[in-house]
Amino acid sequence: MKRIGLITGIIVALLLVTPASTQVIQFEAQSIPAATGIGLTIDFGNGTVSNYTGLSATNVYNLTAAIFDVDAIWAGDRIYINAIDGVSRDETQGWQYWVNGNYATVAANLYTLNDGDFVLWNRTISGFQNQTEPDSTALVGGLLIAAGGLVFLALLYWRSIRR
Repeated sequence: MKRIGLITGIIVALLLVTPASTQVIQFEAQSIPAATGIGLTIDFGNGTVSNYTGLSATNVYNLTAAIFDVDAIWAGDRIYINAIDGVSRDETQGWQYWVNGNYATVAANLYTLNDGDFVLWNRTISGFQNQTEPDSTALVGGLLIAAGGLVFLALLYWRSIRR
């Protein structure tokens, strides 16, 4: 009974002290200066290519959306491009982008541009997969993990009945 009273007292003391010592931390939004002198090429994959130079933007998404109508989906803090200027991705082709000749591995809104960068958007089948079948590597890995778990449980059971 004394233990319950002591625990209750500690909890009440913490509740009384916590609001007074809690600090609200506010972060000021840091503005990222726009990069300048950026080049942009959009290859629509249908024979149409658009080129622009001397542009300014903070990231690849803002650069593209400043010139073209961009249809996109937000997934958390990442954006995925469905269409640029009305040209949509489909089952075999998707929108991918490169900066300075290097394939980008982050969402377009997360790629911060630097002065003089060159961005290429390409609607292509290269690397774009619309998988309708499960990945066999993941399936084999999952089966191996499941088998290992069963062996572990069997060893635990065998050890417990030997006592």
